[in-house]
Amino acid sequence: MNRTAGVLLLSSIIALSSCQNKKPATTQAVPRNVLEIETRPYTLYKPYAASLLANGSVEIRPKISGFIFHQHVNEGDMVHAGDLLFTIDPIQMEAAVEVAKANIEVAEAQVETAQLTYDTKAELFRKEIISANDLQMARNSLASAQASLAQCKAALTDAQRNLEYCSVTSPIDGLVGVIPYSPGNLVGSTSANPLATVTDVATMRCYFSISEREALALSRRYGSPEEIARSLPEVELNLVDGSRYPYKGHVVTVSGVPDGTTGAIRIRADFPNPDMMLKSGFSGTLLMPTILDSAIVIPQQACFEVQSKRFVYAVSDSNTVHAAPIEIMSLNDGHSYVVTSGLQTGQRIVTEGVTFLREGQAIRPASPDKAE
Repeated sequence: MNRTAGVLLLSSIIALSSCQNKKPATTQAVPRNVLEIETRPYTLYKPYAASLLANGSVEIRPKISGFIFHQHVNEGDMVHAGDLLFTIDPIQMEAAVEVAKANIEVAEAQVETAQLTYDTKAELFRKEIISANDLQMARNSLASAQASLAQCKAALTDAQRNLEYCSVTSPIDGLVGVIPYSPGNLVGSTSANPLATVTDVATMRCYFSISEREALALSRRYGSPEEIARSLPEVELNLVDGSRYPYKGHVVTVSGVPDGTTGAIRIRADFPNPDMMLKSGFSGTLLMPTILDSAIVIPQQACFEVQSKRFVYAVSDSNTVHAAPIEIMSLNDGHSYVVTSGLQTGQRIVTEGVTFLREGQAIRPASPDKAE
């Protein structure tokens, strides 16, 4: 028994000594960064998967058949409306113009002859030398000659227009796409492929979809799809490499017809593309801002969770910490939380190392800063 009692006594002394050694660690104030809560304007961005399409694309097709005489642009060139892209062999069309001009000269001579004949017979008719039938035949011949002249002039106009069609120009500003033909190839309006495609990339269309719930909330807030498009703020775009596109876009259209399967509503936003950074077919992440006039914003690293509830360590006037439950907006930027309840202006919270703190522990505030 004495030996057992000695062992128990030794164990008690060791335990007491251990507790005494740990006591200073429990009461020792540790340095922690502290944030004083304040409200401020804040903007949250909700991400949406987006796809980019060019503002417009035009297939360049010849209006006449012929051999490509010269190619004036290359794939990827930037062209403007009216710029010359291709020249189709004009020799045949130039000959047609000359023939049409010659036919006009012949027709004009025939009209002059028919006019002289009619004038002569009209004078003879007044003198009652010829009959009315003779005069009518002269009048008909003159009308026929005039009609032939009109046809020849129309043929000249058509030939000149075909000659102009030998010069294929761009109808819009844009980038030249794939060119499947080369000089010497025979092309026409019925060719399988266009000569080229010119794409308007000065403005890029960004398409994304919102959920049925979001669409309903926007309709209640703003009204018609047109009012929604006019009322939504400017949007931003993250590219696939994670960088932020330097220019902001604006919502142009909101579809009034939801997707039959998902109920999602398609929205189009336009982004300027002066540097030609965006390409048709690119994808990205559209950022829709939610602007808050007054919000409590805290860093995410200031929070910890217990049984699916979120807490922060509030700092008392005596610089001891106490766990305070908070509620936050579901939308966040991955770095900060917007607190909807649980904190008030003027309170202080610990912003780092919260997992190493315990309830009631004393801290030594380091670098007490205002919310930024």
